[in-house]
Amino acid sequence: MLNIDDESDDLVLLENALVVPPDEKTKSKWQPSGVLDQAGQFVENSISWSSTSEPVNSEPKLPEESRVTALDGTFMFAGISYGHFGHFITESLSRIWALDELRDRLDGLIFTPKFQMANNLRPFEVYDELVKGLGIDLPITCPAGPVRVARLYVPKQGFGLGDLTGGSRKFRQYVNRHAGSNITAKGASKIYISRSELPTDRGGILGEAKLEAYLRDEGYEIYHPQKEKKIDQLAQYKAARQIIAVDCSPLHLVGYVGHADQNVGIVTRRSMAFGDQFVRQLTEFKGMSCHIIDALENDWLPGNTNRPSRSSFGEVSLSKMYGQLKSAGLIHGTVPWTDLTPAERNADIHRQEERHDIRFKPMNPVDDFVTSKIEPAEQASKG
Repeated sequence: MLNIDDESDDLVLLENALVVPPDEKTKSKWQPSGVLDQAGQFVENSISWSSTSEPVNSEPKLPEESRVTALDGTFMFAGISYGHFGHFITESLSRIWALDELRDRLDGLIFTPKFQMANNLRPFEVYDELVKGLGIDLPITCPAGPVRVARLYVPKQGFGLGDLTGGSRKFRQYVNRHAGSNITAKGASKIYISRSELPTDRGGILGEAKLEAYLRDEGYEIYHPQKEKKIDQLAQYKAARQIIAVDCSPLHLVGYVGHADQNVGIVTRRSMAFGDQFVRQLTEFKGMSCHIIDALENDWLPGNTNRPSRSSFGEVSLSKMYGQLKSAGLIHGTVPWTDLTPAERNADIHRQEERHDIRFKPMNPVDDFVTSKIEPAEQASKG
């Protein structure tokens, strides 16, 4: 069980510790990886958590000495490196709070990969601007094999997903001192963070084009973060005063670089309790005004799944959304919004089916859905 509010022993210094990455053949959820001390004992602070009760890694076996590479100097174990953007900006960065105490003593940071890659440093190359924008300016290594480090600091995780999104006191302090501190705020004052142009296999909400048209009339810029440089994303999230977004990863960046004067609406796009997690981060880190906009009517799932996921689409009531956004002070128009008609909804579902090359089904049955043109046999072959 992880208690991020307990600051006793939240940072330990070890000599001749072993950093053990996962084996290249291992693909389990609970990867054996982490830090072993000089005596071969698993170091508790090197456990990563997806919530206070769900560890991500498990104790690795003591590797054969012939496989171990020596690394001289003083390093900080920084946790698990994820390739997925959302996990990278939350879980991979969850120990950076310790840099405030250690920066001048360190030769670099050392991560273990979630899974072995052809180039384990690839995530840090892709997210280089973001990493620097969060105040990380030390050399980074992410070894493919076990490494014995002369001196290794191991901080406890201070942030994460689930019930960890409030962050520890030290993590919040670090973020508020450093995240985006050298980036000038630049961009629109009102943005809607859209999912309408994301790559395939990324879900969203049905009728997003209609929602975007309504929001344009309210003065919102439709913002597609995947088209922007990471440093420009941070600048935009600093500049905006009003932000509307579905429950998605960019809101974590808003929580890092935003400010208390922002008003944020978080649109529920799937039957999962993600909105509360974002509210906790945005309010506890920055004191923002946050509102969950829950107008979800149904989940539309890929045909080979049975529960909402990042690939599912939410059917929402735009009329209910109008009322909630207006009550939140995020829109001011006097003409209520109209819901998608069954024909409009069906057309958008079929458009998504063609775009994603997969059939969608409602989680809750509906009587007015016109069956997809994609044949079940085709769907089965894609499963």
